[in-house]
Amino acid sequence: MINSYLLFLLSGRLFGMKLLGAIEILPWRASKPVPLSYSYVEGLIDYRGTIYPVFNLGQRLGLSRRGPIGFATGHGAPTEAGRSIILLEEKKIPFGISVDSVVKMAKIEEPAPDAGKPDDIDEKYVKGITYDDDQEVLILDFERLLHAG
Repeated sequence: MINSYLLFLLSGRLFGMKLLGAIEILPWRASKPVPLSYSYVEGLIDYRGTIYPVFNLGQRLGLSRRGPIGFATGHGAPTEAGRSIILLEEKKIPFGISVDSVVKMAKIEEPAPDAGKPDDIDEKYVKGITYDDDQEVLILDFERLLHAG
């Protein structure tokens, strides 16, 4: 079955999510920190009267962020320029995810249950693997990502 997906990059890898749950794509902005929260919780943002917890999806998945290469001398955290926050709703729960960049919206084939799982990401967070223009796309299971400990 072919569905519409939103494709985005994290640590140089292409990920996808069903477009149905996406509400808005925002340029990255700082959020209000949440004391004593998990390390992957970036904070809270208010968007049109709704409070969205924002999760650093790369950190939640255990992906390392690429740092400067070559003779770059930057110090500290990588720049947030070019990053995006995708606001979503899953089972009537609003939340946001920060991603490196949004690539495009695409109509792609739903991954088969036995389509394989990646070696470096916990397979319980991945619904399957599919392809868009010969590029591997990991389709994420947000319900498990947000409710797993």
